[in-house]
Amino acid sequence: MSAAAKPIKPGLVGWFGYLLESAMAVPGAYRDALVRRPRRTIALTALIVFGLLYPILNRQIFQPWNRASTFPLPFPEDAVVTFMIIFAIMAIGLNIVAGFAGLLDLGYVAFYALGAYTAAFFASPHFGSVTFILFSEAPPGFPGIHLPFWILVPLGFLVAATFGVLLGAPTLRLRGDYLAIVTLGFGEIVPVVFKNLSAVNFEFGPIRLVNANLTGGNLGINPIDAPRFFGISFGSNSGIAAVYLGLILLLGAIVVARNLERSRMGRAWMAIREDEVAAEMMGINTVRTKLLAFGLGASFAGVAGVMQASYQGITTSDFFQFSTSILVLIMIILGGIGNIWGVIVGALGLVFLDSTFLPYLGLRFTAINPDLPNPSQFNFLIFGILLVVMMRFRPEGFIPNRQRAAELRHAPPGQAIGSAAVLGEEALADEAKADEIAAEQVAEVEAEAAAAADAEAESATEGDQPR
Repeated sequence: MSAAAKPIKPGLVGWFGYLLESAMAVPGAYRDALVRRPRRTIALTALIVFGLLYPILNRQIFQPWNRASTFPLPFPEDAVVTFMIIFAIMAIGLNIVAGFAGLLDLGYVAFYALGAYTAAFFASPHFGSVTFILFSEAPPGFPGIHLPFWILVPLGFLVAATFGVLLGAPTLRLRGDYLAIVTLGFGEIVPVVFKNLSAVNFEFGPIRLVNANLTGGNLGINPIDAPRFFGISFGSNSGIAAVYLGLILLLGAIVVARNLERSRMGRAWMAIREDEVAAEMMGINTVRTKLLAFGLGASFAGVAGVMQASYQGITTSDFFQFSTSILVLIMIILGGIGNIWGVIVGALGLVFLDSTFLPYLGLRFTAINPDLPNPSQFNFLIFGILLVVMMRFRPEGFIPNRQRAAELRHAPPGQAIGSAAVLGEEALADEAKADEIAAEQVAEVEAEAAAAADAEAESATEGDQPR
């Protein structure tokens, strides 16, 4: 039986089978890529290897060199790298909503908060009146609910996806600015709710709460169990261990997002993004499809929230401000909206800029003159300037989606913007030059044909003359 004729098993079995087949095909695909695009493949391989080895290189080489050097360089620490990975996971999720389906979500931080508080509720001694320990390394009889990290991740995934569906169900018939306003309101409401559930009085049947502290209020919930595997802790004090745990989660997010992008649902999202009316006329259930985009996109933020709370060991409502939603949106726009690798680059670059490079510049400015301002105070001003520059010169992002790049590059020059406008003018010039060359070639061919016709006429005339 050929590969095309193999039956596809339904459900999770078929999906895991597909993942196994894809993993087995990686060596062959890599060899083919090495033959077709050797430079690009070697460069990407070196970049991936450097990323995997960076935590070790940073600890063994870069940081000791920085401490001994008179002019240190801004190499990010393990904590910064961990948050770079957390925001990369969030950017992949928002890319599903905004990049694949074309829906503007300004309240994405709410799902990040839901994931973090899910970890706080189910892996901490916060609810001291309850003792429930399942597959956790917490000592027997320790107060609170304690679930292991590998249960918290799918739990945060499900909780955030559920609230994403609940938000989307009544609002996804809205479009454009109205949808953005509703999601903005949801993103503002959720952190406020978590902040104010510290003195709850509620009575319904057997349930009775008297001045119950559900979320810790301004102080939040602390401590939260750190991820532990085989007796090794992956919390904020674990160094490079937490980085590699984040890389595993990031790899899983990439695999899921790539499969969604290439699936029938992914094609439906892109059809809605291009023209929702046309997609609906072609038989796509636009409400259900957008609902899945909201739910699945929110689930990535839930996983990132679980990672953040478990890594830091604390979560408060102050971590989840509106600026976080805007920051993630800037990441996917700068990196290349619609492209998974682009949004990852945007997330890594922007967190590095915000958490490492701008503080580094502040230290250098202070060393030169203590009265100079700290660039970290103007981070969002700098991000805004970056957005304006990108929209002018490269609106498709650093690593654009191919379809979006093609649309921008081949747009009419009068309608194109930024680099697309320049490319459009260059395309017109090239087209005019090609027309001139074609006209010259046609003229040459016509002249040769006319000369050949004259020669045949002359030979025919000479043959008709009497001898």
